Amino acid sequence: MVNRYYFEGLLNEKRAEAEGLFSVTLRFKDRKVVRGARPGRFVMAWLPGVDELPLSPSGYDYECLALRLTFKVRGEGTRALASLSPGDRVFIRGPYGKGFTIPQADSVRGALVVGGGVGIAPLLPLIEALASSSLRPYVVCGFRSASEALFVNELSKLVGDDLVIATDDGSLGLKGTAVDATRKLLEHKTFSYAFACGPEEMLYALHKMFLSKGIRHQMLLERYVKCAIGVCGSCIIDGLRLCKEGPVFDDVTLSRLKEFGRLRRSPSGAREPVT
Repeated sequence: MVNRYYFEGLLNEKRAEAEGLFSVTLRFKDRKVVRGARPGRFVMAWLPGVDELPLSPSGYDYECLALRLTFKVRGEGTRALASLSPGDRVFIRGPYGKGFTIPQADSVRGALVVGGGVGIAPLLPLIEALASSSLRPYVVCGFRSASEALFVNELSKLVGDDLVIATDDGSLGLKGTAVDATRKLLEHKTFSYAFACGPEEMLYALHKMFLSKGIRHQMLLERYVKCAIGVCGSCIIDGLRLCKEGPVFDDVTLSRLKEFGRLRRSPSGAREPVT
């Protein structure tokens, strides 16, 4: 541990997952950071002199004290993270936030998980937990193209044929979006509970669809996160702090959020349209 807030992680493995998408696996000496990992929670990854990034782990190993972080290269911080080599250090604080709550099995008649793009990454630990229980899920993934498809082999091992892949250009699986594929699936499959993560436009469309079908659901939202401890207010959505009350919200809460699917805050704090 570097200090009471940061834990030193050594990069054990780096892997290119798809076009512009990478995973890094970090190992720790202190078990606290891994012990607190749960599906949907996030950590802050600090690269000194560069940036600090909020990332929800795509996997963790409690015995080996390892976290896997999966990300898309978008700016200076993610470029720096993608350029690291085995043995390099990344400093982690957290985990933070409220993750997914797995409902009682006897209250669920079919579970559905929907991921869009890199949004499938933080859903993997949830899918693993569901697949190892009696709530074996059906999974829908949407990507722009086959070159950006993520974790398809891992998902196939977890859920077998209960996997639908959709791509915008039709280069893999169905042609269309994750929303299109979910709509088609609901024409002949029944689910009472759903989980989702991905672009907010996708989540908002799914939220409306699930409400119309009476499907209870939880969604992992993304906002600009700065302090991660509920002080700065950068990640607020309708008065709720993503880092404390989220990043996972249930359908009841989502229905009350007027900014959901419409507005978010820029790094300067100004409200801007969700695009």
